[in-house]
Amino acid sequence: MDYKEEVLNLSNLVRDHNLEKLDLSLKTPNFFNIIKATKNELRHSNFLAWLLTPTESHNLGSIFLKWLLKEVFSSDIIKWASEFTVDSIELHSVEILREWNHIDILIVHSDFVLAIENKIDSGEHSNQLNKYFKRVSEVYKDKNCGFIFLTADGINPISEEDQLNYVPIGYDIIKSRIEIVLDVYSGSLSERVRYYIEDYLLVLKREIMKEHEAITLAREIYKNHKQAFDFIFENKPDRIFELKQTIEKAIQSKGYALQTCHKYYARFLTTNMVDMIPRTGHYGWKANESFLFELAYHEKGIALKFVIAPGNEHNRELIGDVIKSMPTSKKATGKKWLTYFSDPRKVNFNNEKYSDEAEITKLVHKILDDNKENMLFVETNLSKLKDKFE
Repeated sequence: MDYKEEVLNLSNLVRDHNLEKLDLSLKTPNFFNIIKATKNELRHSNFLAWLLTPTESHNLGSIFLKWLLKEVFSSDIIKWASEFTVDSIELHSVEILREWNHIDILIVHSDFVLAIENKIDSGEHSNQLNKYFKRVSEVYKDKNCGFIFLTADGINPISEEDQLNYVPIGYDIIKSRIEIVLDVYSGSLSERVRYYIEDYLLVLKREIMKEHEAITLAREIYKNHKQAFDFIFENKPDRIFELKQTIEKAIQSKGYALQTCHKYYARFLTTNMVDMIPRTGHYGWKANESFLFELAYHEKGIALKFVIAPGNEHNRELIGDVIKSMPTSKKATGKKWLTYFSDPRKVNFNNEKYSDEAEITKLVHKILDDNKENMLFVETNLSKLKDKFE
């Protein structure tokens, strides 16, 4: 496909009125979209735990919990209860635990315990279902124990042993029970609580169940403009580009001044150092900085480094002497690019936790705060040498 044809395809796409309809639909204010929790298992588990807790602020009491129990107890896997007994169970004092022994949700009643493992995008790992089964059965050996495998499609666990122990529940069940709650009990809900639950229902329909009208519209638009979208997908920003934006913003939010940055490297100075550092790194960074603090990052790690650029040897030596005098400095690595100090952190940015920009920002702030004393040391001591720079 030549350049003119690519431009024509993109032009047809942006002039399609359905694209504006989709954009308006997606821009409808939604609390879960705002906090970027639409596919975050932790956030879904938190909200479900809130709905399941009889004493929580939703004022639904045990209504949602009862609907879930009726579904679970109707399974042949549960031998010690049935859906017909749920209404006679006193549930007000039930305890809902989050992340007990890494289990997403644990429902603890005086007579029984139910463990819920919640999976949305991620799969099973490390034989975790069997581990949870053994742990709960051991700790709560005096109670009847049940286990729920909650997934988008209601699929069974992988292993045959887990299939005998876990009741598979799909998010369609959660969705239908929430719809019942809104239909029957809407009048008893506060306006704010109703908005929260309606927002969550919208997220389930659109992001998990793929049933929302926006999904149908999106598929129609893609079908009509497939070549344009394929071209866009081929050239979309990657994970590192997303990290770059968040990390640079986090550095600025702590009051530091960004300098020459690049993909994989966010470089900065304290505001006092911007006019202090000589621009004699003629073979290095774009703005010729002779020294910069540098956050080097990739998908599996991040490191704060104090880096001296190649260039004027007199200035390099002065800066090097200051950094070498830091108590935490080590023997320099590199020849052209000298690094006397590095604080590496092992982190997997592909982990679901870091889909939340706030978690990346928190990590960057922690690294900067941990090294604030070292950076002030460099600033203070370089300020004493500014008249000696060439």
